[in-house]
Amino acid sequence: MKIKNQRRELTCWLANFLVNKRGFDRSKAFKCAHAIYRLTNELAKGLLEFSYMKDDGTLRHARGTLCDGVSDRFDEWKRKQAEKPKDKKAKSKTRPREIITYWDLDKEGFRSFKAENFLLSNTDRTDET
Repeated sequence: MKIKNQRRELTCWLANFLVNKRGFDRSKAFKCAHAIYRLTNELAKGLLEFSYMKDDGTLRHARGTLCDGVSDRFDEWKRKQAEKPKDKKAKSKTRPREIITYWDLDKEGFRSFKAENFLLSNTDRTDET
């Protein structure tokens, strides 16, 4: 339940960030924030294909996950992280909340993108005509 509440809070935060800092209209911001919410949920469950614009303007079609058992390399990375001793004095590196990170199955490593660059799928779009 705690994780679900954190994701809901992040969805509201992200929508407000997109409106206030990136100039999105409120409707588009909430659609994007909810799509990111669904994306992160699905990445935690298994393999997912999605698209976003890279900073250089090129389109990136990604296959990613954040789920155990999908990628041997990801599972190995998680195991190594769990085995590392925790240094309480070390500063933790935190990404800005608007950066979405995932394990890329094609590149076999972590990749990230800015939330405002996420491309909504046809099922996420509710364009009124």
